[in-house]
Amino acid sequence: MKYALAIAISVSLLALAPPAAAQPDRGRLLIAVLDQVTWHDLLASQDDLPVLKKLAAEGGVGLMCVRTGSGWWADGGYLTLGAGARATAHSRDAGSEPEGYAFQVSEYVDSVRAGESYRSRTGWPSGDNAIVHLGIGELIRLNTSRSHRVRPGLMGGALRRAGLRVACIGNADTPQGPHRGAAAIAMDEQGLIELGKIDADLLSPDSRVVYGFTADAARIASAFRRVAAAADVVVLDLGETARAASYAELMAPDAAEAVRAKALARADRVLGAVLRELPTDDWVVLVLTPRVRPPAPGEEFALLAPIILRLPGGKPGLLTSPSTRRSGLVVNTDVAATVLEHCGLEVPADTVGRAITVEATPANAVARLQDDLLRHDRVELSRRYVFRWLPVLAVVALWSAALLFLLGDRAPRWARRMVRGYLVLLLAAPSAMLLVALRALPVPTTLLSVLGISLVLAVVGGGVTRWRAGHVLPSLALVILLVYDLVRAQTMLQWSPFSYSPASGARFYGLGNEYGGALLGATLIAFSALLLPRGRSGRLERLMVGVALAAVAFIIGFPNFGANLGMALACAVGFATFLLYVWYARPTWRDTIPVMLLALVVAAGAAAADIFAYGREASHIGRFTALVRAEGWQPIVETVTRKAAMNWTLLRVSPWADVATAALVVFGVALIARPRLLLAGSASLPWLTPAVVACLVGSLAAAVLNDSGVVAAGVALLYGAGTLAYVGLGDQTVRD
Repeated sequence: MKYALAIAISVSLLALAPPAAAQPDRGRLLIAVLDQVTWHDLLASQDDLPVLKKLAAEGGVGLMCVRTGSGWWADGGYLTLGAGARATAHSRDAGSEPEGYAFQVSEYVDSVRAGESYRSRTGWPSGDNAIVHLGIGELIRLNTSRSHRVRPGLMGGALRRAGLRVACIGNADTPQGPHRGAAAIAMDEQGLIELGKIDADLLSPDSRVVYGFTADAARIASAFRRVAAAADVVVLDLGETARAASYAELMAPDAAEAVRAKALARADRVLGAVLRELPTDDWVVLVLTPRVRPPAPGEEFALLAPIILRLPGGKPGLLTSPSTRRSGLVVNTDVAATVLEHCGLEVPADTVGRAITVEATPANAVARLQDDLLRHDRVELSRRYVFRWLPVLAVVALWSAALLFLLGDRAPRWARRMVRGYLVLLLAAPSAMLLVALRALPVPTTLLSVLGISLVLAVVGGGVTRWRAGHVLPSLALVILLVYDLVRAQTMLQWSPFSYSPASGARFYGLGNEYGGALLGATLIAFSALLLPRGRSGRLERLMVGVALAAVAFIIGFPNFGANLGMALACAVGFATFLLYVWYARPTWRDTIPVMLLALVVAAGAAAADIFAYGREASHIGRFTALVRAEGWQPIVETVTRKAAMNWTLLRVSPWADVATAALVVFGVALIARPRLLLAGSASLPWLTPAVVACLVGSLAAAVLNDSGVVAAGVALLYGAGTLAYVGLGDQTVRD
């Protein structure tokens, strides 16, 4: 009777207890690695790639930025995918490849079992794991001293701690040694992988290829079959294209292309054999390329990698993520966040990326991607020319202006006129590079169009003002175009050769630092010339100027528009400096307090919209705020260190640092030599000097507050010093 009563009570309590929260069955995930290829390779070989073609038709397709901690060309692509942050695997030892130095526990490495070698290298036991990464110690050391956080194995570690099982299958070995980079995606923070097979038993001898062996599809499919029932996430290294790429430099270009095409076909067959072994139809299939192959002789293309995501049931479209906010474009740091979110896990705050989603498109997604790919290729090539000639021409113009300032009245009139025209042309170039982005044009046509539009803006601006204020129209045009594009679809910014570089991962949305610096300088020049042409104005006019400048700064920082808090702060500082002269004839330090507070309020409003209204998905500000709340001052110190390191590098290598130097020389010579023509020109434009001073102050703030602030400062100073030189070289007595 006692036992019956106890059982009855127990059953009653169980019935009354609240039900456990049901965990959604999200399906399992297969990550197939197809290294060292491009979309050009896949599209050219589609007839020979039935499996990849089918996945692309049924799923989402996209271009992926594969920049790592050492740049796109260096090792670290696999490690970045697993860490969710830009990682490096670039070792000083030329014979070392720590990223792919993984083995089965039972394999022999230098006559010692890999499990024992792992213990001696790390001090950790290998346990009952199938695979150990012997390069984990070096990878940790290489990424510990970076200016941003990198946790090798973050994704694998998060999955393991959640009780999910990870497997790795396949390799890209060559006769030169083991190349098992896929293990760097699947491993946890200790370099361990619970399940899988990555040894040479998966390969078969093949005398038809220069590297002597190829992947055995049957063996790889059998290995997958053994782990598929137990694993939640499987990383599959198809291997073939990586082997072909490693030997490409030893072959003639045509032969290398033929070998690459055959390697793609073999990889497609291996992937097909594995997909046929899927035990259920609820698997998500993610095909990605950790590293883009280098261009062959005669090739020019944007260094963006293929990525395909097929969800259960199929959902065709273009891939996107909050990291890029652009259809068809994602980042390699998004992969870890995508996997973790798919598995229902929280994404760690030190994971830079965001989850990838499929965005439905009305047209054929692959065809749309192909059009975008061609345009990315053209823009990236045009960008190379822009960043070669524009800063060089700016340096020549500014140094020439400084020399003519020193000559003073002895400077030939023809030289002054030539440099003035040259300067207006340079100030018009950023506007021209926005307008050419409205159409997809071949590279030569793009460059000629930039030159033609710049000439039109320069001639019209100079002719309307009889060349006394030819700098106004280019500056005003840039402000109007940028503000319009920021609050609309940002189409011009997306495709301008002076804006984003998706291939290098510089920026994908909002206002980049190149145009941010241009907007800072152009706004000050345009407002000084148009809104306050003569002396002091009334209170209403001054209030309108303040509101307009505050609106521009707010648009730059607002997450749905400019999404650039650093440039918003820099503009707020520069605009506040200008407003001091607008409101006070001779501003004192006490006068600066309310104006600077207003600037901080505007910038804080933009940041608050990001943090509170739009959350962590709006931009990186929300995630940075979450880190500060969780860890205190450390993320702030890391951010300051990263910005300082980036700017120090740019000071040494960026041509825009030379532009900034030349601009400062123009300011210095003007201040010391005080040329008569410059004094006369400044007297006729009373608000020019405050605008130039504000531009200098704002440029300094931009250099301090932005990761690549040297670029923003250089472009802004081009407008400030360029306008000062243009006015100072004009003949005010003999009307030009």
